[in-house]
Amino acid sequence: MKNLKISSSILSNQKNIYLIKMQEYEKTNHHIVICSANYLRLKKILKNFSKTKIELNRKEKKSRFKAKFLLKKLSKHTTDSILEFSNLDSSFLNVFNIEINIYHDVELAEVKSLNGFHPNKFPFQSENIPKSEDEKSQQNRFLTEVLDTILTGDFYEE
Repeated sequence: MKNLKISSSILSNQKNIYLIKMQEYEKTNHHIVICSANYLRLKKILKNFSKTKIELNRKEKKSRFKAKFLLKKLSKHTTDSILEFSNLDSSFLNVFNIEINIYHDVELAEVKSLNGFHPNKFPFQSENIPKSEDEKSQQNRFLTEVLDTILTGDFYEE
């Protein structure tokens, strides 16, 4: 009887831990899905990562855009990339600099910084510039939108 109570207590605690952590798991899974999809987008744009530098342009009736990628291979499994995305006809926020960590072994691409702003680091209280709790997620979703714009926006290589 005593063993049965101990077993049910252990199971009860495991269920509680699972329920508490579930929201965190969902956030992590969502983040991994976004980073995985961004890896595939980058792979397509950068022609299977065969180039270390690529400049793409798009000219519309009203606007000119430029996307410049610079890649630096750090190891067999890791590459750093800088994406400079510009609206050449705008004087307000005309350039976005996005630093991207690319992990080839797990096929993930994650934003390291956006215009020099890094996502939150733990502990959050010690940061000089307060950021939103989902800064990392916002930056990676923004990268998704920029990459989708490049893929669907008739960009051409010079």
